[in-house]
Amino acid sequence: MKIDRLMALGAIAALCGCQTSNQADYMQIGYGPSFDVAHAQCELQKGSADQGYIAIGSPGFVAGAGIGNALGNLAAEDQYMKNCLILSGWKRAPHGQGAAAVAAVASGAPPTPYGIARAPGSWINTALLDWSDANNKCVARDKAACATRAKLGAKLHAAGINPSPV
Repeated sequence: MKIDRLMALGAIAALCGCQTSNQADYMQIGYGPSFDVAHAQCELQKGSADQGYIAIGSPGFVAGAGIGNALGNLAAEDQYMKNCLILSGWKRAPHGQGAAAVAAVASGAPPTPYGIARAPGSWINTALLDWSDANNKCVARDKAACATRAKLGAKLHAAGINPSPV
C-alpha cells in the first residue's frame, strides 16, 4: 500500500512540475500583445490539445491508462502554450535571462523586434522592419536614416515590394 501512495505522490509532483507560466521565464521576441494578454489567450485555447481515452480492463490498467493520458495531455498542452506564445511574440528565455528581459520591458524600453538576430527566413521581413525603423528616423530629420531608407527601398522595389509608411 505504501508503494501505491508513493507512486501517486510522484505522479502528482510530476504533474505540478510541468506548469510554468511566469513572465520571468519568457522574453519578448516580436511585436504583439503584452505577456498577460498573450498568455490568457493561449490558456483559453490550450484545452483543444487534449486527447480523450478509452480503457477496458482491470482497475489498475484503467487507472494507468488515465494517468498516462493525463501526462500526455500535459505534454501536449505545454507544447501548445509554447507555440501559441511564440506566435504572439513571446519565447521561453534561456535560463537566467528572462528577468533581464522583463526588466527592460518594464523600464519602458521597446523590445528589439525578433530578438537580437531578427527573424530567420526571408530577408524581406527584416528589410521591411529596417525600412520602417529608418523611415521613422528619417521623418525625425535623421539624414543617415534617410539614406538607409533609400537603399532598402531600392532593394525592396527590385524584389517587387513597394514599402509605404503605416
